[in-house]
Amino acid sequence: MTIDKYGRKWFKGNLHTHTTRSDGGKSPEESAAIYRAAGYDFMSFTDHWIYGEGGYTDDGMLILSGCEYHLGTRPTPEDGIYHIIANGTANEPEIDRVSAGVQDIIDGIAKVGGFIALAHPAWSLNRPECFDRFTGIDAIEIFNSVSDLPRNCRPYSGAFADTIAAAGHFPLLIAVDDTHFYNRDACRSYIMVNAEELTRESILEALRSGRFYSTQGPELFVTKREEDGCIVIETSDVSTIIVYSDSVWVNERIWERGDKPLTGAIYKPVKSDSFVRVEAVDSEGRTAWSNFIRL
Repeated sequence: MTIDKYGRKWFKGNLHTHTTRSDGGKSPEESAAIYRAAGYDFMSFTDHWIYGEGGYTDDGMLILSGCEYHLGTRPTPEDGIYHIIANGTANEPEIDRVSAGVQDIIDGIAKVGGFIALAHPAWSLNRPECFDRFTGIDAIEIFNSVSDLPRNCRPYSGAFADTIAAAGHFPLLIAVDDTHFYNRDACRSYIMVNAEELTRESILEALRSGRFYSTQGPELFVTKREEDGCIVIETSDVSTIIVYSDSVWVNERIWERGDKPLTGAIYKPVKSDSFVRVEAVDSEGRTAWSNFIRL
């Protein structure tokens, strides 16, 4: 846990991890030890169709329950590839692997109080229309470490996120490792959650409320100023700050570091913006991502 200058508590976590119970390279015990040593406060074992028990602490680190339910083998418009992540369910969802469709999986997770994420939509070549077909998805993975080099090449789902937001859908945005190999895909992309305490209930409440940001290292705090509607961005020292919206052209929404530290910016939305989200990139190329702010 870290405490910021405003006295807020922040907990570091990974919501997508595989172990030897499915196709991961480490046992649950080995995986937990790796993440605990990297300063994580909580994590979830989300093996394919194998429910990982949660709601307990492992040497001070909270383990949330989890599972990854995947359907489809080709990214066709009719069927598609959909990987649905369950985190923090009170118990194992009742989902029939033989007959369940995507909505059945989402509904099954929701019935037992889980936080529901659509995994790696860019890697899966998910179409934005899926948010018109399915209801109940809490979040999408804005970045997925294992979908990056050296084994994959579509880790970033920013264009997908912006397209669905332009159509009126505003899921939360999480960064995860989706750890399988435990080399370049482990302890890389995570969320920082502003919660009162390190418990399942507190973490889930903060997640659903959007009190978190996703990052690979940079700090990123984004708020909307009530008096004038400006977006106030606070960061650690970074190289670039970028504001994304559904306006195709805005003259001043990128800030680059010069001779002085870049630790924030203020963005005044233009009339054509209906939402914004923010990214901050540091000198090592590590990125932080905000959630959407609706305007």
